[in-house]
Amino acid sequence: MSDAGDGLDEALWRALAGDVGDLAPLVFGPDVPADERHRVDGVRYLLRFLAAGVLTCVEFTDPDDPEFVRFIDPRMSWGLDNPDCNYRLCAVDPSGTYRITGDPGEAPVWELQANTGHFADGRATEWRCRGSWGRDAFSDDGTGGLELVVGPFDADVTHLFLREYFGDWDARPARLAVERSDRTLPPPPDGESDLRRRVDLLRTWLDAGARCWWEWGRALAEAEPGPVEPFLAPDAATGLTGQAYGMSGYHCEPDEAVVVEVRPPACRYWGIQLATWFWETAAVGSRQVSLNHAQAVTDADGVVRIVVAHRDPGVANWLDAAGHPRGTLAVRYLDADDLPAVTQRRVPFGQLAVHLPPDTVRLDSAGRDASLRRRRASLQRRLGR
Repeated sequence: MSDAGDGLDEALWRALAGDVGDLAPLVFGPDVPADERHRVDGVRYLLRFLAAGVLTCVEFTDPDDPEFVRFIDPRMSWGLDNPDCNYRLCAVDPSGTYRITGDPGEAPVWELQANTGHFADGRATEWRCRGSWGRDAFSDDGTGGLELVVGPFDADVTHLFLREYFGDWDARPARLAVERSDRTLPPPPDGESDLRRRVDLLRTWLDAGARCWWEWGRALAEAEPGPVEPFLAPDAATGLTGQAYGMSGYHCEPDEAVVVEVRPPACRYWGIQLATWFWETAAVGSRQVSLNHAQAVTDADGVVRIVVAHRDPGVANWLDAAGHPRGTLAVRYLDADDLPAVTQRRVPFGQLAVHLPPDTVRLDSAGRDASLRRRRASLQRRLGR
């Protein structure tokens, strides 16, 4: 990221355009796959990542004029986002007080965090959660509505981060408004230095942020596939409280299938997903690239068996590789009494039947079409499309 001076001028704009151009090696570099699928997904990913950066670094970063923004979703996927989650972010001034009102919805898992850092800086392991609230923290506002008042915060807090986890995608999502209650309206107008700081943050997003997520996704896609070993993040980390994460690469050629097996623990939530080289979850609504505890079918022996393949294997628990021979296989467990590993093995697609129990739940083409239509419609409603 080159220096562009101090003010809002042509040099800054040209420097920003140069930062966009500097992303080209992430898709077109000499050590990057050169196939059509990778180029199509790569260019679209960079455009979406730029759009997400404009939202989180420029448009929704004024702590005096706060608003929750959905800056990660299936049309703007990055950073190994969870397909079962609605994510929202709101910038805050740590000295401020913020009043959140509205309907917190029906998501069975709901957590609002006050966090440090910024997704642009690429230092995910350094971010910290300084406080958190569940949906039960809302109280009656005296007029029949609900409210949650938070702040002031620790001096290094920069934003509020809301996660809603859905097993059943038809549960009602939250509808919330936020205001800074220790200041009067209207907020002060942006000055040149305000916008300059935000553009500089966007430039950091396009540099450190983009390379952070790309390097993690690439490392897993290129690694030798193995068991997925979940781990609990430190208590002060910014992951969902009580959630264990596990990640491994997967390899699956067009004539292959990957049989994934897990005996799910007793927990509030579990989910398994595929992600591309770019650490995005592709086509969440129109393709079954994830399954959770409410969606997957468990075999009679208590094991969940999932087939990763590029074409429909005719089983209910199919994860669609969608033309990606390599990527990430990820699992999440929430408040689990155990952290079992997820195993995977590659088999010839034509011999898949011998690797599955005879009572495996099947799904014909009409059933698949109906299932995907329900999935697509439920996702749109969950996201408020």
